[in-house]
Amino acid sequence: MVAVLQVTSSDQSQLLQAITDAPSFTSGSGAADIAIDETTVYQQMVGFGGSITDSAALAMFNLKNANADMYNKFLKNAFTSTGAALSYLRVPIGASDFSSSSYSLDDISGDTSFNSFNISNAPSYLFSTLADIYAVNPNVKIHILPWSPPAWMKDGNTMNGGSLKSGMVSPYPTYLLKAVQGFKAKNLPVEAISIQNEPQNSNPTYPSCTIDASTQATIAKSLRSLLDQNSLTDVKIIGYEHNWDDTSSYTIPMVDDAPNAFEGVAFHCYGGQVSQTAAFSAQFPNIPMYQTECAGTTGSDWWTDVQWYVNNLWSANNTATGMMWIFASADNGQSPYPGSNSCGDGCRGMSTVTTSSVTYNQEYYSMAHYARAFTSADGSTLGKRIQASGGSNLNVVAYATGDEYSLVVLNREAGEAASFLEVTVLTSTSCNQATFTFPSGLTTLWWTGSNTSTKRMIKKRRI
Repeated sequence: MVAVLQVTSSDQSQLLQAITDAPSFTSGSGAADIAIDETTVYQQMVGFGGSITDSAALAMFNLKNANADMYNKFLKNAFTSTGAALSYLRVPIGASDFSSSSYSLDDISGDTSFNSFNISNAPSYLFSTLADIYAVNPNVKIHILPWSPPAWMKDGNTMNGGSLKSGMVSPYPTYLLKAVQGFKAKNLPVEAISIQNEPQNSNPTYPSCTIDASTQATIAKSLRSLLDQNSLTDVKIIGYEHNWDDTSSYTIPMVDDAPNAFEGVAFHCYGGQVSQTAAFSAQFPNIPMYQTECAGTTGSDWWTDVQWYVNNLWSANNTATGMMWIFASADNGQSPYPGSNSCGDGCRGMSTVTTSSVTYNQEYYSMAHYARAFTSADGSTLGKRIQASGGSNLNVVAYATGDEYSLVVLNREAGEAASFLEVTVLTSTSCNQATFTFPSGLTTLWWTGSNTSTKRMIKKRRI
């Protein structure tokens, strides 16, 4: 048996580079520092990716018009299983802080029946870009959500900041239903919808809206009923969509109010610690947690960022998705929304895309190791996380995808060598061993297992 290896080194000399001298297994035995137990199974993975905002779609659309070959290569690199295997996209309903103007999908004041709802209020290049991605990878999942309800539904009559009027709680779920139907009419099936992006954020300079936990639960219950009545039972409602620090005060009472409406809750990385989400998983162990937004910072250190993303996002316990904010940016991530104070000096995209070049950033490379690890070769199946432990200077995550197993190792230090051992649970004296030297950086290993339950271990040494 031969393992397949891919490496991204901390000095960037190797970036998702396939290693041709992969180790072969020979008979061996001994103690191990890293143990993988595939009989202990954790969460089903749902996908990794980023947000296709209006600005991201425009950057990609402009590249397509300028250089179609480069654009097509970019899509294949990002969204196929031979590349980064990204498969989860978050898409705003109406304007966000990365739109060039304010708009909703129904801007006719008082239209509570939404007869003037028009999905094409969104720019055409948003849908053409999503269609191109979907053509490259039909397994891509699309998760939609609003940054704000229509201005006329809010107390300040503006998309920027404020709150949903109490009298609009009842009609608002119909607006969200129509958004799902609108995407479907564009041949873009929706995997999930959230009620509100960052429901505790009211910023007067860009589309945002506060909605409390009780109101979000009320809207979710009504929306669940509407989706079911319209043959959209497979569309998930994902609650919350805000920071780690209010896990207990917001997500738990919200789901308590509507336990049959929510099929997941989503978190952002801008407040608190990821460990605070443990309170939710302890209360609701069968409701998946999603990590749906975290922004790169312009000018930050490449290797420091990679380590932080791995430790807080990609390896987070009980988390089914891993996502960054903007998937593609034509510049340093400045908000194009007029007068916006969003992102300060810039929120770096996962990729920087101009009409003449594509640059893959640290968010892309670090995420790709994990997304590719749990995705089957044909992209149709995503794996489950399994037990992995050990290694004082290593962050270790393992997945099982059918009969394929994978291990992603973050080595914080240079000079780690490893002996790879395979030990069956029932006959632990029968082992296979291989040796690999982990560079400082990220390494992914894949191998094909048998149908029997096994424990696999890695023994490391310094060189």
